[in-house]
Formats: sequence, C-alpha cells, structure tokens
Amino acid sequence: MRVAVQVDIPVREAKHVQKSSVALQVSMPANEKKHFRSVGVNTRIRQTDKASSPVKLPKAKHKITVKVISPVKSESVSSSANTNSYDSISSIEEHLKVPSMGRRNSTEYLCEKKSRFYLGLPEHVYQVVKFIVEVEKIHHVDVLITLKKIRTDDVYARLADDFEMSVTYIHNIFTRSIPIIAGALQELIFWPSSIEIKKRLPIPFRVRYKNVVSIIDCLEIEIEKPSNPIYQAMTWSDYKKCNTLKFLISSTPDGMITFISGAFGGRASDKEIISQSNFLNELPNACAVMADRGFKQIDFMLAKKTAF
Repeated sequence: MRVAVQVDIPVREAKHVQKSSVALQVSMPANEKKHFRSVGVNTRIRQTDKASSPVKLPKAKHKITVKVISPVKSESVSSSANTNSYDSISSIEEHLKVPSMGRRNSTEYLCEKKSRFYLGLPEHVYQVVKFIVEVEKIHHVDVLITLKKIRTDDVYARLADDFEMSVTYIHNIFTRSIPIIAGALQELIFWPSSIEIKKRLPIPFRVRYKNVVSIIDCLEIEIEKPSNPIYQAMTWSDYKKCNTLKFLISSTPDGMITFISGAFGGRASDKEIISQSNFLNELPNACAVMADRGFKQIDFMLAKKTAF
C-alpha cells in the first residue's frame, strides 16, 4: 500500500515562488489496516533575530550623563545604563590613606609591620632586629635583607628590586651578614631549667610526658657537591641521595630551641652526632628525651645521664 502525503511549505524569501508542494510516498505492508488518509500539513519557516531576547525590557525614559575625566580634557558621554555619576576621582594614595614612599622605604615598612611573613619573626619579637644592630654594629637594612632572604628564599634579583640595590651588592651583603647574625643570635639559645620547662608544658604532655625536657631531631641540608673526593664521601647521604650537612637540634615541648650542634657530614649517623656533639653534657639529669624511630641505639648513651 502506498500513501501520498502532500506538504505545503510557503517560502517568504523567494519572490518568484509563491507556494511549493512536496509529495511523499510511504510504503506500507499489505496486511496493515487501511486507516490512513492523506493529510495536508502546513509548515511555516519563521525568521527570528539571534540577538533578540525572549524577555523584553522597557526602554529607559531618561538618559544619564556620565562625566569622563581625562588628564587632557573632560567630555560628557550619554549612556542609558543605570550608573552613578562622579564629578571627580580621588588618587589612589588619598583613597588608601598610605603615604607616598619609595620602593625601598615601602619594603622596610612591610618588613616591620608584617615581620612574621617577611622575616620569620613574630611582631612582638621584632626588637631582635634592633638587638642585632646594636650588638654587632651592622646596618638594619643588611639585617632585613638577610632575614628576608632566609625566610622567603627570594632570588637576588628580586631583593635588588625591592631594596633598590644592585644584585652583586645584595649578594655581598647576604654573604657577609650571615656569620654576623648567627653569632648574635647564638646568645639567645640557652637551656632553661627543668622547672621552667614543666611550667610551660603543653596540655597533651602533662599526663604521659611530664618528664620530657627535650625533643631532638636531625636537620639535613643539601649542599653543592664538593670537589674533593674525600669530602664527597663524607657528605654523601643515602637518605637524601645527595651531598648534605646534618645538624642536631633540640627543643622544649613548647617549641623553644635549646641546642644546635655543629655541622656533620651527611654520612654521619644520628648515634655518632649525639655522641660527638655536646648534647649529652647540656642534658639535665633525671629527664626524658623524645625522638623518632630513626635514632637507634642511643638508649645506653642516655642511660649514662640517667635520662630515658
């Protein structure tokens, strides 16, 4: 069975064509019921604007004049947008209420106001910088450069831009100031009494670890490969897979540094560092030491000091 379907499609764009008809033939099985009849389908092609919106907004009744300020001349521009009008624009410095200063002065200002972020010193201990300047007779800018380099690990070129100096001069300041600042800060490392340590024990330590006066660990720092093969073997670390220096550091449970050993090669074990450093002589009697599992075979050395 074949059914003819006639579709009338009016085409508005073509002026010479008023109406076109399309005949479609559909093949149907012979056993189907004959309940189909020809149907006329009218389809219209609608032309819509792509930029149009389904939501129609009312037109603005009044136009708002906005003045645009230019360093050369000012002109008025008409706009239908719902915005505020400004007669003048204040400068950034007046808006922020920050005095105008050079880049070096602003860097020093930020180092003082945000010393924890830039120097690694809390704001209430910023007087350490003044202490170093007074004791070692060093310029305060040199101290700021050195501490900021240690804290942020910035490259010398960025530090040179911040402090308005040359890269070579920044490098010389850092190299010269490191031993000076280290000598001054070494006087601030001391071992408090056991009574003072117990007064400042954190709450988690007061029940099970009330006798702990020292928490030890080894700090390992990567260095350049030495040219001497003997030093290469002494500083090679199997753990870091590079040449390193190791330092034994002890702190109280509340985080105060009480002991820093000299530098040892990365090949030295933790047991050798404890025995060769002056840590056991600084350790008080009848106390407890907390260490990780990497410190092996140190029980007998601590037992000599009646420590555990």
